[in-house]
Formats: sequence, C-alpha cells, structure tokens
Amino acid sequence: MDDDRKRLFISKRTGSREREKLIKLALENECNTLVFSLSDRFFKTKNAKYIKLINRYDLHVEAGGREFSLLLPPKLFFFHRGLFRMEHGRRKMRHHFCPTNPETTALLCENAKVLIGRTIHKVTTPRIYHMLPDEGHESTWCACPACRAFRPAEQYIIAANTFADELVKFDPYAQLAYIDFDPEPDAARIRPRKNMLNCYKTT
Repeated sequence: MDDDRKRLFISKRTGSREREKLIKLALENECNTLVFSLSDRFFKTKNAKYIKLINRYDLHVEAGGREFSLLLPPKLFFFHRGLFRMEHGRRKMRHHFCPTNPETTALLCENAKVLIGRTIHKVTTPRIYHMLPDEGHESTWCACPACRAFRPAEQYIIAANTFADELVKFDPYAQLAYIDFDPEPDAARIRPRKNMLNCYKTT
C-alpha cells in the first residue's frame, strides 16, 4: 500500500470544541487523516459535531499512537513485575516491558484483541493502526537475560508483531504503522509482519 495520507494525531484529552477547530485547521492544511488513541472516546461517541465534520469531508480515520501502556497497563507492575523490562538487574514499570516473556505476550494478545475490537468499526478502509514506542524512549527496552539477545529496535518489532498478529485476524487487509530505527542491515533484523507499514521517517 502506498502511504499518501497526511495525518493529524488527536490527543484524547482534547475537548469536542477544540476538535472541531483542529479538524478545520487540518482541512486548511490539506490533512486528510485523523488518528485517535485506541482509548479515545471517539470510538464510543456517535453524534458529536466534530464527528459530523469528519463524515462531511470524508476524512480517513486511523487508530493508535504511542500506546504500549494500553497493552500492558503499569498497574500490573506491583503484582507481576516479571512482565516488565529489566534495567541493571531490576524490573522497571515505565517505558515498555519484557517482550520475550510468554506471559507478557499472552497479555499483549488479549488486550490487543479487545482494543482492536472496540475500534475497528470506526477505522476507515483501508485500515491503518499505529503502535509506536514511547516518545524519547525508543531505545529503552528490556535487558533481562532472554532479551539481551535482541537490540532495542528488535524488541520493539517483536512487540509490534504481536499486535499485528491480532490485527490480521480482524481484517486481513489492515496494516500496522511502525517506525524503523534499527541501524543494522535487513538481513540481521527481526522481520516485521507482512501487514506492517513503515510510514515514519527516521534521521
């Protein structure tokens, strides 16, 4: 799929009136796609004025962003620390998790399934989701004995692949947008799933 969409990410904290203004601003700047958080009220709302604007101007709608915390909520840290990333021998609650732990993977799959199910009816076709690492912490991943075999960029792809595997079950043509920040050549990498789309430029 050629990615010719110009996107505006809408914060879930943005009020309805402010959203109306943002949509009008997006249109003025030839933006054709709005991206809402997987937990945004947009996916539960039907009659808001800003939704009518989206429909009137036939804007694309996508879902996701920097949302790994939705797949593995930090509150689990207090009773299930082994799910989370290790740094200098200690488990850390913030910024990602342990992607090689089978229990982590099982929870990621379960929560991805719920989030996709709640949102896919409003994501416009061809459907695109986004699953990005925490901003400013793209390389902050796990250093446990199992994860040390993988670079941070590879750990990210392992985690994103989990979401992509669930997405394809809902829509075989949907794609997961990801960011490629791995400096290693393709042959030395963990491969992203076929339904993943690299639409972010890195420098």
